[in-house]
Amino acid sequence: MSDRSVVVFDFDLTLTRWETASRFFKGLLRRQPWRIAGVMLALPVLAPLWALPRTRRRPVRFAVWMATFGRSREALARLAVVHADEVFAGPEPVFLPEGVERLRHHLAQGDEVVIATGCWEPLARALLEREGLKDVPLVASTLRPCVGGWVSENHCIGENKIPMLTERGYPPPWRIAYTDHRADLPLLRNSEQWYLISPDVKCLRVIEHAMAAKAEILSWRAT
Repeated sequence: MSDRSVVVFDFDLTLTRWETASRFFKGLLRRQPWRIAGVMLALPVLAPLWALPRTRRRPVRFAVWMATFGRSREALARLAVVHADEVFAGPEPVFLPEGVERLRHHLAQGDEVVIATGCWEPLARALLEREGLKDVPLVASTLRPCVGGWVSENHCIGENKIPMLTERGYPPPWRIAYTDHRADLPLLRNSEQWYLISPDVKCLRVIEHAMAAKAEILSWRAT
């Protein structure tokens, strides 16, 4: 293993209580009913795609495109800040206290902590800033312009987390990884130690089978 003590945290449902990007883009759709209407009109085409694993992301990409159509990069960044302010003003905490406590413990111990997430980078950064974690390195997903809207450019999920972390100066192997999702198997395979955060039954079964090891579970949220 590397001499560096690098600890990788997933973000959504590992440090946060919900899927942050999903909540944000759904909120953008709701701001203007015509955007929701556009998604609804496309449902006859999108619904069959959702049924197949290899095409399941296409309806999501269309919904993101519809939510971002006609909006500049700067406007989207401002909306991310507004959204972060709104959810932090709400009744429910955005972050899981146990997750933040564990992350801060690693920082206090002198570990190199990095967050790797499928969330859109400006949104994840805005949320982290409000939690007092603005200085924690972040490797997150990016968007690119497409026919008047925005679509995925680099999606920091699954196998793609490895080159994206490497490019930012955090190559494998890593000392510890924290995640809630089986998509992060590539991350776990390259970590000396790993933890699952409140996994569901399928996630636990898939990961334990693939890793041929009993998972260490941290119950930070209700499953």
